[in-house]
Amino acid sequence: MVQKLIVLIAILLGGLGSVLAWPRILLSVLLTIFPKIVWEGPRFGNSIALTFDDGPDPAFTPQVLKILETYNIKATFFLVGERARRYPDLVNSIRAAGHEIGNHSNSWRKTISLPPGSLEEDLLEAERALGLDRQPKFFRPAGVLISPKQLQIVRKNNYPCVLGSAYAFDPHHPPAAYIKWAIRRSLRPGAIIVLHDSGGDRSNTIRALPTIIADAQKRRLRFRTLSEFLPQNLTTDQNS
Repeated sequence: MVQKLIVLIAILLGGLGSVLAWPRILLSVLLTIFPKIVWEGPRFGNSIALTFDDGPDPAFTPQVLKILETYNIKATFFLVGERARRYPDLVNSIRAAGHEIGNHSNSWRKTISLPPGSLEEDLLEAERALGLDRQPKFFRPAGVLISPKQLQIVRKNNYPCVLGSAYAFDPHHPPAAYIKWAIRRSLRPGAIIVLHDSGGDRSNTIRALPTIIADAQKRRLRFRTLSEFLPQNLTTDQNS
């Protein structure tokens, strides 16, 4: 029953997202149904988090890093283990620039498709490739979906499962104007922005990124890495 509900939510995200770009009411429903998944950060204050999935990528990750350097902001990159092994210099560049690295699986096989034992093996193999040998560390499921049993395994290994509250669905190659609009309407304290720097042509994401940053700064929102942004006890109660 729960798994069917997860699939239904995925359909809603795809359909509603392409038209309404992450309706606030849907986020409220997800927060209630899946309280052990991190969808957003604290709503008080003025902090938000910018995250990128699927990298590193030799064409687009350096462009993202250059933009972030220009605006002097830090982000969290959810990297894929096999891509990290292929492009270790890019992983080093991300870390050297002061950004944070999260676990986005080892091979980008959709998380929901993995049996529990395979999921744990995949998670830990990516952990080794990414050098995540200390806390805090964060996991984002490949393909968004994760079952309750899988979530238990992730939490057992001291990973909070982090999704987001501001999506532009950029893997589907929407125009840059749509990406700007979709993120702009979700900018508020506590927002976790989800974009992609790999997995295909990310030119429109690159074009949209400076405007997204400028829009947030106009609203006096400050970009934080997830470890700066989320409660410090998040990784200490994973087995509860």
